[in-house]
Amino acid sequence: MRTPNGKYTGVVGEVLDFDPPHRFSHTFQFTHLDDPPSTVIYELREIPEGTEFTLTTENVPQGTKSEKSMAQGGPFITKTLKSLVETGKPHFGARMILILIKFTGFMSPKRCRSENWPLTR
Repeated sequence: MRTPNGKYTGVVGEVLDFDPPHRFSHTFQFTHLDDPPSTVIYELREIPEGTEFTLTTENVPQGTKSEKSMAQGGPFITKTLKSLVETGKPHFGARMILILIKFTGFMSPKRCRSENWPLTR
C-alpha cells in the first residue's frame, strides 16, 4: 500500500494464494512498526441468500500495535467492500481517508519511504 505519489509505503506483503473469485490471501506488515508479518485471507462463498464474505487474520502478534490496527481495519475493509459492490464506490469515510492519505504522506516516518521497501516481482 503506497501513497498516490509512490513516495511512501505503509504496508508490505506477499501474495500467498489467489483463486478468483473465491479466495485471496497475503502477508501483511506495517512498515512503521517492528511487528512481524501476519496473514490476511479474503474468501467469497455462494449461499442461497447471495454471497458470503469472510475476512480472516492469522498470526497477528497479540498485544501489538499491529493487532489493534488490524482489529479496526477488518470492519473498515468489510464496510468498504460492501459499499463498492452495492454502489460502485467506497463509502464516504473511506473516500475521506484516501484523501487524507494523499495529503499527509509527507508526514510518514522516514522508515516508510518506498526506497526502503522495494517492490520485487
